[in-house]
Amino acid sequence: MSREVYMSKQKQQDGKSNIKRMQDIVRNTEENLHEAEISIEFTAPLQKVEVEQKNERRKHSIEALKEEIKEEILERKKD
Repeated sequence: MSREVYMSKQKQQDGKSNIKRMQDIVRNTEENLHEAEISIEFTAPLQKVEVEQKNERRKHSIEALKEEIKEEILERKKD
């Protein structure tokens, strides 16, 4: 196997593991968001604001990661 073929296969494997890793992060962040939304009913007003702000950041992170996953998939299809 030539070095170029080996490097191409290695890049594909890295891409697959990157996608898997990002999918895991999205799933965990979505779970945290859901749990925080449930617990918000039982929190003090000041903490409620903090949780809501954190959830907004979580939503932005989820969207950014999903876009990154799409880009990674498209990049892999090019190779």
